[in-house]
Amino acid sequence: MINLTMNQLTKAATLLLAVFFLQSCSSVKTLPKKERHNNITKKIKSSLPPKFENFDRKPYPNEAFVIANMISVVQPELDEEERDTIASQISLAIKKYKIEPQIIVAIIDTESDFRADKISITGDLSVAQINVEVWNKEFIRMRKLPMIKEKIKMDQEYALMKMAEILNIIKKRYAKKDRRWYARYHSNTHRYKNEYLHKLEIRLKMLATSADLNTQIAQTN
Repeated sequence: MINLTMNQLTKAATLLLAVFFLQSCSSVKTLPKKERHNNITKKIKSSLPPKFENFDRKPYPNEAFVIANMISVVQPELDEEERDTIASQISLAIKKYKIEPQIIVAIIDTESDFRADKISITGDLSVAQINVEVWNKEFIRMRKLPMIKEKIKMDQEYALMKMAEILNIIKKRYAKKDRRWYARYHSNTHRYKNEYLHKLEIRLKMLATSADLNTQIAQTN
């Protein structure tokens, strides 16, 4: 009969546990990288509220009174006269360039909080926050007349018309391959575009869930 000391028994038990642990680890199957990525993507997509998915495509009237109501949802403290003026100017611009009113309202609120005097650290101007130097290069490349910087700064109607024109360019260029094309108004870089899109979606959801706005739309249809 073999006599084992307590120390030898402890070592033997530790060795057996180690063997069982290694065997259990080798039996666990690691998902391929692509499959892991797909599973994560599904989880992220399932967390998005589906009722807001197509709000940016909803056919709202582009009339000034509807736009004024939209502005009051995202900027309730804005002076009524100022709100109605900018709503009329937006209406003229989007009728010409075929931009959805909810998109342009969400962008303006994100860019400037409807402050006409805002100047960003990169030199973006007006409620539309247009970088004239950057976009004039594109206008010249497209053989369009360049924007007048001082007019962008001083003439809000002109600035909003140019904003709608820029959005129209982006829409024609990217809408077929990019579902959220309008987030490119801020940046074409994937990271910054997605961060910006999140800010826009907050405003779009505010509009989508506004009982007053939806009641008004229902009455106009």
